Amino acid sequence: MRIKLALAALFALAACASPAPDIGQPGPGGTPPPIPLDGPIAYRCDNGAQLMVEADGTQARVAIIGGPSMVLPRAGDGYYTNGRYGFRGGGASAQWEVGRAAPTSCTGS
Repeated sequence: MRIKLALAALFALAACASPAPDIGQPGPGGTPPPIPLDGPIAYRCDNGAQLMVEADGTQARVAIIGGPSMVLPRAGDGYYTNGRYGFRGGGASAQWEVGRAAPTSCTGS
């Protein structure tokens, strides 16, 4: 009887020790999940700014986390600006500009 209880306890502990699925974690080889090709992309910039950006070729809808939201018209190949704010790039890396300050690098996730 003791052996059966010990085995049951051992199997219960083994079931608890199985790893949970990796949701949103790096894939095989430590690579991060791919950046979405459509829809909004979250960016974290070197200056601390956090952005949600959705670009469709003619404009970029930008939401600054904790700040304003805006629509930036296309001003060039992969560049969107309204004269005060500017966004360049897309996917895994971009640049964010505010006024005459130097652009800051941003990483998409």
